[in-house]
Amino acid sequence: MSVEMDAENVRATADRAAGRGMLRARASIPRVPRTILRSELTARFEEAVAHRLTLVSAGPGWGKTTAAARWAQRRKDVAWLTLEARDDGASAFWQHVLTAMRVSGAVPAAHPLGDLRVPTRVTPAFLRRLYSAIEALPDPTVLVLDDAHLLTDDDVLSGLADLLRFPGPLRLVLATRADPVLPLHRLRAEGELAEIVAEDLAFRPVDVMAVAAAEGQTMTTADAGALVEETGGWPVGVRLRLTAAHEPAVDPQASASEYLLAEVLERQEHERRELLLRTSVTSAVCADLADALVPGGVSVAAFAGLVSNDFVTATGGAGWFRYHPLLRDMLRAQLRLEDPEAFREAHRSAARWMVHNGEPRQALEHAATAGDWDLFGEVFVDSAAGGLLGPDRESLAEALRAIPYADLPHTGTLELCAAADAVVSGRFEAARVHLAAARRLLGTTPRASASALLAVLVAMAARGTGDVGAVEAAGREAVDALERAPWRFPAFESYLVIALNNRDVGRLLVGDVAVAREALRDLVRASCDGPPSLALFNARAYLAFGDLVAGDIDVADASARDTLADAERWGWSASLQVRMAYAAAGMAGLLRGEDDEADRLVAQGLAADAGGAEPSSVLALRLLQTFVAVSRGRAHAAELALTAAEEVATALGGTPMLLRDLVVRALAEVQLLTRTARTWHGGRPASDDLAVAQVARARLLVAAGRAEAALPITRDVLRHGAGHADLVRVEALLAHASALARLSRPGVDDTLSQALDVAGPDRLVRPFVAARDEALDARLTRLVGTRHDPVARAVRARLQSGPTGPEPDPLVEPLTERELAMLSALPTMESNAEIAADFYVSVNTVKAHLKALYRKLGVASRREAVRRGRELGLLD
Repeated sequence: MSVEMDAENVRATADRAAGRGMLRARASIPRVPRTILRSELTARFEEAVAHRLTLVSAGPGWGKTTAAARWAQRRKDVAWLTLEARDDGASAFWQHVLTAMRVSGAVPAAHPLGDLRVPTRVTPAFLRRLYSAIEALPDPTVLVLDDAHLLTDDDVLSGLADLLRFPGPLRLVLATRADPVLPLHRLRAEGELAEIVAEDLAFRPVDVMAVAAAEGQTMTTADAGALVEETGGWPVGVRLRLTAAHEPAVDPQASASEYLLAEVLERQEHERRELLLRTSVTSAVCADLADALVPGGVSVAAFAGLVSNDFVTATGGAGWFRYHPLLRDMLRAQLRLEDPEAFREAHRSAARWMVHNGEPRQALEHAATAGDWDLFGEVFVDSAAGGLLGPDRESLAEALRAIPYADLPHTGTLELCAAADAVVSGRFEAARVHLAAARRLLGTTPRASASALLAVLVAMAARGTGDVGAVEAAGREAVDALERAPWRFPAFESYLVIALNNRDVGRLLVGDVAVAREALRDLVRASCDGPPSLALFNARAYLAFGDLVAGDIDVADASARDTLADAERWGWSASLQVRMAYAAAGMAGLLRGEDDEADRLVAQGLAADAGGAEPSSVLALRLLQTFVAVSRGRAHAAELALTAAEEVATALGGTPMLLRDLVVRALAEVQLLTRTARTWHGGRPASDDLAVAQVARARLLVAAGRAEAALPITRDVLRHGAGHADLVRVEALLAHASALARLSRPGVDDTLSQALDVAGPDRLVRPFVAARDEALDARLTRLVGTRHDPVARAVRARLQSGPTGPEPDPLVEPLTERELAMLSALPTMESNAEIAADFYVSVNTVKAHLKALYRKLGVASRREAVRRGRELGLLD
């Protein structure tokens, strides 16, 4: 089978994700019957949603969902999401909220909310982008979160609290059994909280009479009043009491299970009873799913007779139904009690159906509930693991940690599960142990999906430790496994994108630049019409860096900045997968003399740490940091940055070939700036480009007073100049001019003029002004004064700028993404409260970030932080 990456493969993944019927059903307003027209309650909702938050809070059976849905059906500005336990994590929660808002039609075409993609870890950058996009909604919108009591995660609740902090077009309605841990006191004080409680939801006699009429019964006002008195107006109690064959008391404090069992389940004929029991294992059901759970059973049309009594609700998704939570809980418990094996088999069937309908995460839950860990492993390997680089990453890891490994026999698939958990957790040594065990247990003829996932995980672990050779080899192994696959299993396209990215990034890192660039370009081109993914972002970022190393500076700069702009638009700017784009854009700008911009890009790149570890990109940024310090003439900062780079390379076990030329340049420039001999302890420092190493050696020889020895070296490089990148040629010409000047030989001006000519097309300013030979300053100043091309003007401006005062202390500890953003706000006249509004956080949160920022900058005040930020090039 051919596994060429093409746009059709990419679109297939998007189409499958878009077709998730169950998610669309959860993101649709339930279709409740309008047998009761509760105008007062509807008016209460209308009044409530003028507030920022409406809390519909009552215990089970009080009709929260029914009342909210009946009101919402009358409006066109409501987005709805029925929450489930798996939503209690920041990435999954915001992913499904975005889906609900898009499904509702609240998000217009080309609106920022349409582009946002949830990263593997929800970052402040993503949340700020999200809140800003919500604020830009053209019309007021209501978001209903049903079963909001399931939300307990601190990050989810914190995100909701920040969303509620300031006015905007979005109104939240939370239907919940208990008050959420949100700043309700503040919202009450501001008059922005409306509460609808059990007393508001309780049936009145007129409502009881309407329900009775819908059931074909007649009831007097007195009887209705008595029933309200008996049940306290509890809607489920009223329903049960009206359908009961006997007349026991029903009240909100008593368990409804016995009534539901007797009056809903036991009154059904056998086939419908079986349908109710087995379909209760899923949160919603449609005809196809019902057939999978009860083969040859009663059609889903059997639900029609139950919809009118509120115990079964038709969702907004066509053909989908949902049980009342009380009924579902009772049915599940009854099925497990009556027939444990049928309970497990229903969950197995649900898992298989979910896999084939694009819901692998739910399939894992069903396999786990069935206790079928072989099926769990199969689902993970064939389907779910494709989400390891998406918003399901942490949710998948949580599911993997629920496996009782110690109680199960070791199998290849379960070892892959353990390895995936270790990779996501950053336990790379443990991952290698599990992967070795998986390889042994899978044998010589494993399934293609298992082989591919094994190689993908090997590559992910290798990238986390910086073993670039293993990244490339594992990428090739994964691609080969997919090539042999007899069929395209559900995760095939996801694995393919990751495998190709790993293979070609690995090729680039080991120095096969030409082949890697072409392959990465093919991968990126194939993704143009598909959805964004972190693997494809990583391919774009590394391609930009590869273009830079190959000397295509304009192409590298443009593609790196396009990648960063898209990452910002989609909310992924803090993901490590885009880190190499920061390095590429920073180096391209630095070569053109844009030191401040490079400083900011270094800081932003180091702060982009969401999604794991990748030392190779950290090394690239530390080298860029070294170059920036050299360009500014800051010897101490340059030495510290080079030492930091050295430490990363040492941990890697050596310097990747892709970065060796940069190491050679950085080492030479730090020695030239500090006038101190230095060696590189981060593995092999020698450049694979002989010319780069020769030029570096010549520059050091000239600085050491051995210009005569440098001349043969520079002549040799220039003799073969046509084969070198323009940057190498410019550096060689400047080293040659330095040697001639030191020896008082003719040709210095002609050589400098030639260097300016070669530097022109790529606007290479930095070689003329960074770690330069002072013997050339007067001649170069005079020469650029006679020229009017862009490079000459830029060099002239830099030479005339002179020293900027004593060198400031370097920034040792990197700033986080949020701290960088806070720093950028400090030069304004905004108060902390206004900054908090800009960032959609509390004033206390601003103060906490500023405290950490001041500590890292070594300052005590806002004014000092601004000064320090400007010294470091982080502020204009």
